[in-house]
Amino acid sequence: MIPAARVELLRVVTIAIAVVAIGDLSSAWGIAVLGGVFAWIFPHVREFRHFRRWARFPLARPDNTSELWQEPIVKVFRTLRQSRNRVRLLLTRLRYVRSATEALPDGAILIKRDGEIEMFNVAAQRLLGLTAGDVGQNFVSLTRNPEIAALVDGQVPDELVEITANRADLQLEIRRIDIDESRVLVLARDVTQLNRLLTMRQDFVANVSHELRTPLTVILGYLESMEEDTLDGAQLRRLLERLRAPAKRMKVLVDDLLLLTRLESSPKPSQTEVDMVAVAPMLEAIAAEARQISNGRHRIAVEADPLLKLRGSEFELHSAFANLIGNAVRYSPDGGDIAVRWFATEGGAHFEVEDHGMGIPEQHLSRITERFYRVDLSGSRARGGTGLGLAIVKHVLLRHGATLGVRSELNKGSVFYCDFPLPLNAPVKG
Repeated sequence: MIPAARVELLRVVTIAIAVVAIGDLSSAWGIAVLGGVFAWIFPHVREFRHFRRWARFPLARPDNTSELWQEPIVKVFRTLRQSRNRVRLLLTRLRYVRSATEALPDGAILIKRDGEIEMFNVAAQRLLGLTAGDVGQNFVSLTRNPEIAALVDGQVPDELVEITANRADLQLEIRRIDIDESRVLVLARDVTQLNRLLTMRQDFVANVSHELRTPLTVILGYLESMEEDTLDGAQLRRLLERLRAPAKRMKVLVDDLLLLTRLESSPKPSQTEVDMVAVAPMLEAIAAEARQISNGRHRIAVEADPLLKLRGSEFELHSAFANLIGNAVRYSPDGGDIAVRWFATEGGAHFEVEDHGMGIPEQHLSRITERFYRVDLSGSRARGGTGLGLAIVKHVLLRHGATLGVRSELNKGSVFYCDFPLPLNAPVKG
């Protein structure tokens, strides 16, 4: 292919020869030269008009026909197209980063070294109360927290502080990360639930230690007494009998702990592990055991549909129902009535235990299913219990698609109830 410059040179030479020939023949050199200049300029004017039209929309392919013009314009076009593709790629990646940032559960705030906010995500709005109009404002001035101010200024050694947010129940962990010489990333994480779980774990360890220490102290005391040489057979038998109660309490506590651990760690029972449980006879048997424990101090009535069965684990359901009925006996005054009900509803099956005991203050209702959580009721004559019963009930019900509900009024009594939905448990009659 002949280069564009050589083609243009041949064109100029041809025009020049034509001008000389016409001028020599006609002796009108002025007109000949003017015609030659026009013949050379006209194609370039046409190509310039094509270029100007293309320059308005430079992302379209140029339509110049002259190779002398087309070659540099095509290079410019290709450079623009490559730049556009790079910009598109960068914008796509920026959208991905933006989407990922918005999806983060933690608040992310990008600020300058002087504290000016450049951007933040939705979580930052929720956790720190920022609004769209806060972009460009000073982050430290908006938060008005001396710990955050020290963190942003780089005065905190670990670059991490924990604060209480505007809502007293919200605990935030604020972390500072250097991006470059001019920008800092501040991350805000909600650690309210984590702190609560840590507190619950500490309380659990302390409560287990306390619950085991008391019967162990009693057992050790009796064992020391049995070492005396002056004791006769009858006295030894009495001491052995007294060892039975604390030893039994320790066994019950350990059994409940093992059961609760299994319920929390094992998956829900599969279809091959469940049976159709006849609930009515189970409740009658539990009520009979409760009457023996009550020793006639309570009136326990059972109203159960004998045909209504429930698909589930018989052992786990027995444990849950027994704990609820046992609690009603322990927290009801002597002579109180306890009603146990089991009946079908439109959505499935309903179980409830109603007592006329001391009732539970409203501020305690959200925590009664925590391990070892006890409500201090003055005048209560609660007998026995490990403090794990309602925690066991909660996990059994969750494994069977139900949840525990409570209605309670001080000095009037409580109703503990649960609904077993049809889609998960398919209670049937027959």
